[in-house]
Amino acid sequence: MALPTGHNMRQVLSNVTAHTIGEQIQEYFSTWADRATKGDNLSHDVPLELAVDKRVIVDGAVRVAIGEFEFQIPDRAEYKPFPLAFVCGRCGLYRNSRDANTLQRDAERFRSACPDGGARNCADDWEQLDVVLAHWSGAVEPITPEYRHWHSGRQEIQSINNCSNCGNDRFKLRRPPGPLGNWYFECVSCQQPRQILQRDRETLKTLGPLIDAKLAIWAEVNMEPVSYRASAAYYVHGDRLLVFQDDKYLAQLNDRQTADLERIISTQYGYPIASLDDTDRERILREAGRSKEWESYEQLRSLLRTVEMMPGVTAEMLEAQRGQIAKQDEEWAGSIFKSYAQAPESITAACRGRRDYVRKHDPLRMAVEHLTLQEEKLRGGEMADGKAVSVDVAILDAFLRPDGLSEADLRRQETASRQRLAGLGIAEMRLLRGIGICEYSFAYSRTSASPFVMRDKAGDAEMPVRLRLFDKVEVSDDSKHPILCSVQQNEGFYVKLDEDLVRQWLDANNIPLPPAASSVRLGGQLIENFHALQSDRNTRFTRFLDEYRREGALPRQAYPYVYTLLHTMAHHLIDTCSSMSGLDLGSFGEHLFVPDLSFLVYRRGTTMDLGNLSSMWRDQGDPDVGNHVLEHMLNPSSLRCGSESVCNHRGGACPDCVLIPENACVTRNELLSRSVLVGRGKPRFDSTQGHLVGYLDIAAGRP
Repeated sequence: MALPTGHNMRQVLSNVTAHTIGEQIQEYFSTWADRATKGDNLSHDVPLELAVDKRVIVDGAVRVAIGEFEFQIPDRAEYKPFPLAFVCGRCGLYRNSRDANTLQRDAERFRSACPDGGARNCADDWEQLDVVLAHWSGAVEPITPEYRHWHSGRQEIQSINNCSNCGNDRFKLRRPPGPLGNWYFECVSCQQPRQILQRDRETLKTLGPLIDAKLAIWAEVNMEPVSYRASAAYYVHGDRLLVFQDDKYLAQLNDRQTADLERIISTQYGYPIASLDDTDRERILREAGRSKEWESYEQLRSLLRTVEMMPGVTAEMLEAQRGQIAKQDEEWAGSIFKSYAQAPESITAACRGRRDYVRKHDPLRMAVEHLTLQEEKLRGGEMADGKAVSVDVAILDAFLRPDGLSEADLRRQETASRQRLAGLGIAEMRLLRGIGICEYSFAYSRTSASPFVMRDKAGDAEMPVRLRLFDKVEVSDDSKHPILCSVQQNEGFYVKLDEDLVRQWLDANNIPLPPAASSVRLGGQLIENFHALQSDRNTRFTRFLDEYRREGALPRQAYPYVYTLLHTMAHHLIDTCSSMSGLDLGSFGEHLFVPDLSFLVYRRGTTMDLGNLSSMWRDQGDPDVGNHVLEHMLNPSSLRCGSESVCNHRGGACPDCVLIPENACVTRNELLSRSVLVGRGKPRFDSTQGHLVGYLDIAAGRP
């Protein structure tokens, strides 16, 4: 069993990154607790301590103290022997040891328990069992014939170790072919079979009184046998984020700077900022003791009106006079009037309602992150080795050009690439170098990676899965929970869809947008739509997107559909890059910027960046088709599925087509459907009759 250790080096993170991780962990535990304690179809309330680690519960609420954590580079781990359960290879006798420190002494006594004549005749052929008993509370134990029982009279847990028929305490483990559920113990003395049945100690202690009252059932406390090598025994929980150098825009996400965020979003997406009239401006200046400034300003405006009526005045004189007035307007707008300018009501509502948004789905955070990415990466720059930070995939730099091509071939390649990008509905695609990615893990669960499990013996009840912190380790003179962080600088592809085509696609599928002025960009309308969705419990975006897992439950709305379009296109690119670069699907990551109709697909991994994506793009370059990556994405066969008709009927997303490993996907493979690209169906959540018109059909000019 691997254990955290205090011997790892400390991971040094910027303040903005460390603060963001702390906020994400708090949100992760809070949303997990909310979902796990929901307890649908249970006959009792779910105690908070069965949903999350007791160490994050303070006064009945989930509170994660980031000061209790230590950021570590995951270079080392400690190990201890587990499980300490053994079975004889000849006769099947079961033996165990309670502690690794006493294992050698205990093992010497195993032979004396041999049912075939004691130590003298024992084969001494012991096999360590790799099957354990696990429970969604986070507990794991070696497989054992012992089982716990709730004593109703004494209101306590009792352990039963002996055979109920003869009282013997030795058992053989019988392992018939088939599932682990077929295994059983057999009494050495009377051959009485005993079911492998164990109850989780902590859950039994909590629910025992409720079982007496017939409000809880045994299925809630029963542990289940799983292979210790299976993922069900240990799901690690973590997240990832883009690492930025500057927090100029990210700082606007602070609750105390909501007004600044409103202005940034309004300006970015084409909303007119409500301006102050002259009466308001005069009042504000006089209240601030700056009456003379207003009087001088009025004199300048009066003089301008007079000069405009005078004959023979040159345009230069008028422009100079207007420049003085504009300069004063600009100075006031950036100082005394700055806090009085008002964003549109719809954007103000969205910015002030974002406290209830899940961070990973927050379109305002996406917008601010995109602004930062634009300044730090998309606008160019040069790396230490002389390579460009950002390269248009059609206008290649020296490191991306295929060898041996003439200038005429390169021009042909650029033209062919542009044609295929247009056919995919992509307005801009760039290779980015040196993308900062921080991946971290901080907790684990067992039997399920989601906040609840369902079992046949519990009917349709949703039983809570507990999210548990990594155990504390010694760090200097203190004990802290480790957060294992890996910071990487990798390559990736930035893709931005054509806004006009996305609008046409929405219109072709009768997907409405909030009304807006002609100057407002689509991203602003998507932010408005997202805010409206969040006010409805049936359409809101939660961390686990439960609302969008229900089949045929929701009408068509703009934000979920644009999200699904971007997400599916990202998976299509990942699948293509994987097949052409030799990298497996799990070695990619993705990040969506929904309001900007953009996404980032990048290489993720624990090894150094070897330029795999650059090499792939260079190797797949071709003057006739531009690049075989784009050619493959545009080929209709690349978006067909081996289970085509069944897959289309079930939402157009399965492991045979656009699904990727869950740890590589930003939503664990939710909000995906090939239908948004090629038609032939609709997403699983869509309640509207009829198939979609695919985005690629719109891009190709096919209505």
